[in-house]
Amino acid sequence: MPTHIKPHQLIQKLSIMADKRADGLSLSEFVKGSDLANKLIPKILTSTIGRKYALSKKDILPIAYLWGKVLNDTPGYFSSLDILKEIYGEHEDLIKRLDDIIRLLDRQILYTSKKRIVHSMETRETVKRIRYSKVNLLEESISLNNKFLADLVGESMHDEKTDDKPYLGNKDYLADWFTYVEKLYDLRNYYDFKDIRFDEDIEGSSANDMLDVQRWHDRIQSRISGTDEIFPLQDIAEEYALDDNEKTMLVYLVKEDLSGSNVDTDELLKLVSPDPHSLYNNRRYLSMDATLVKRGLIEMNENVFMRSRGSEVRVTPDIMKQVILDTPINDDERLNQILKGNEIFTLIDPNYTMDDLILQPELKDTILTAISRYHQNVDSVLASWNLYDGRMDIVGQVKTKTEPGLLMLLHGPSGTGKTFASGAIARHLGKKLLITDISRLQSMWVGESEKNVKRLFTIFERIVRRVENPPVLLLNEADQFLATRMTDTKGSVDQMNNTLQNIFLEGFERLRGVMIATTNLQENMDSAFSRRFHLKLELPVPAKSERERLWELHLPLSIPRASDVNIGTLASSYNLSGGQIKIIVQNAATEAASRIGRTRVIKQRDLLKYCMIEVGNGNINQSNPIGFACA
Repeated sequence: MPTHIKPHQLIQKLSIMADKRADGLSLSEFVKGSDLANKLIPKILTSTIGRKYALSKKDILPIAYLWGKVLNDTPGYFSSLDILKEIYGEHEDLIKRLDDIIRLLDRQILYTSKKRIVHSMETRETVKRIRYSKVNLLEESISLNNKFLADLVGESMHDEKTDDKPYLGNKDYLADWFTYVEKLYDLRNYYDFKDIRFDEDIEGSSANDMLDVQRWHDRIQSRISGTDEIFPLQDIAEEYALDDNEKTMLVYLVKEDLSGSNVDTDELLKLVSPDPHSLYNNRRYLSMDATLVKRGLIEMNENVFMRSRGSEVRVTPDIMKQVILDTPINDDERLNQILKGNEIFTLIDPNYTMDDLILQPELKDTILTAISRYHQNVDSVLASWNLYDGRMDIVGQVKTKTEPGLLMLLHGPSGTGKTFASGAIARHLGKKLLITDISRLQSMWVGESEKNVKRLFTIFERIVRRVENPPVLLLNEADQFLATRMTDTKGSVDQMNNTLQNIFLEGFERLRGVMIATTNLQENMDSAFSRRFHLKLELPVPAKSERERLWELHLPLSIPRASDVNIGTLASSYNLSGGQIKIIVQNAATEAASRIGRTRVIKQRDLLKYCMIEVGNGNINQSNPIGFACA
C-alpha cells in the first residue's frame, strides 16, 4: 500500500471493511481475524493524525466506526453503549469500556454536549478543567469532535495549524497571551462563576468556551516548549517565581495598559478565580507581602490595603516596557530597557580611575581592600563558613550566578571628593555608576516619596538580577534618609520620615550588588543604618600635599597662567577642599578669559581673589557637575 495515503483514507478503508463484516461478529473480533485490518492499523498509528493524538490500537476502532457513519450520511450522534456493543459485543463489560470513550473525549477526539467541571485548588490553575462521567455517557450521545475531523481531513480549525510551531518573536508570543487573557476575561464576564459550581454538569456553549480558553492556554505551553528564545515575560516569571495566576494577571494588566484601560482589583482577581472560594483565597496575590506588590511589578493606590474592593491597579512602567519590548541581546540593552522612563536615576560611565583619586595612601588602601570583598566575591567564602547567607541567584538569559553585596558609606565635608571616589570605585570594578539623590526621591505629594524609595530598590534589585555586570548604585546626599529615627512622632511629616527610613532599612537589608551612600553629617546617622554598611570611611579636607596635587589637577597646563602663579603658596595659605579649588579655578579662568591680548591669562591675584571669596562663603556647598568637586 502506498505510504502517501492520507490518514482519513486509511481509516476509511478500515471502516468500509468493518461495515462488510459478517453479522454477529464484533469489530474487535473482525480486526483480530483480518490480515488487511492488522496491516492498516499500524499505518494509522504512525500517520500524522496518529502521532498528534497519540492514538492507540483500541482508539482506532471507535474512530473507524464513527467515521464510517459520517461517510454514510448517518446522523452523527450515537449512544456510547451502542458503539461499544458494535466494537466488543454484548458479552463485554461495557461500563468498564466507557473509560476508553472518556479518554477520547479528554483528547477532544470525541464530543458530547454534557460535561462536568472539576477544579483543584492545590494546582492554582486559572481555568477549570472539564471532565466526563460515565453517568453522563449513559444518558448523552457522542460523535466525532469537529476539531478532530478538521485535523483528519487536513483542514485545521482557527490557528491550530500553528499550535506546535515555535514563536517567531516576543510580539508573536504576547499575541497568544493577549488572546488567552481576552478569552478568559470574556468567559468570566459572560458566565458568572457563581452559576458554575464545582462538580456540576454544564452543557453547550459554556462548556465549549471553557474548552476554548483551555486550548489557548495549552497552545502557549506547546509553542513555547519548542521555542529556543527566552522572552522577557518568561524571564520575569522565572526571576520572581511567578505562578500561572500571577503571570496571567501581569499579562492582563499589560494588555489593558496598552489599550489605555483602567483595571480594579475586583476585575483582576475575578480573572484568575474560577469560583467564589478561589476569589477569596486569591486576595493573597494583592497583599502587601505578595510578590507582585512587594517586588514592584504592579502598583496600587495608597488606600488599597484599607479597602476590600474596587481599588485601581496597574503594571509598573519599567515592567511594562520590559514585557513588550524585544528581548535584549546584551547587558547595555537590558540596563537601558529597565531604566527607560525612570527619572530618579542618572547613569554615567566614569572616565577616571583610582589613580586619579587624590587621597591619603592609607585611605585609598582601605577603599581597595573593601572593593576586594566584592571583586573576589568574599561572600561566597563567608557563606561556606556559615557566616553569611544573603546571596541572590541571578536568573534569566545569562547564566545563573551569585551576586555578592557591598554597602559603603563615604562621609565628610562638602567638596572632599565623595562622588568622585564613587565613580573611581565603579571604574575600578569595571562598572557604570547609577546615581540618585534625595531631591529626586522626595515629593510634595503624600505617599509619592515612599513609592519613589520603593521603586529605587525594586528597580536596582531587578538590574542586579537581570544584568550580568550591574552598575554601582550611588545614593548621593543621603543625610536626611540616614538620620536618627524619631521615637516621638508629633505629626504626619515625622511619621512619613520614619516610614521612609524603615523602607531604606529594609532595602539595605536585602540589597545585593554595590551601593555607595554619601553624607556630610555622619554623626547624625541612625545606628540601625550604621550597622548595615560594610565600610564607613571619612574623606577629610585634604592636607597640604593633597591640596597641591588638587591645584595641579584643576589648573592644568591647557589654561594659560602668568609666571607669578604659585601653587605652593595657594596650598599653604588656604585650607580648601577639592570642590572649592575647582570652583576657584573656574571663576578665575572665567575672569581671565574676559580679558584681551597678553593679559588673557590666570594670574596669582585672580586665584587669591576667589580664594578669599570662597573662604568668606564659609564652605557653602554648591551645586557642581559630576567630578571631583562634588560632595
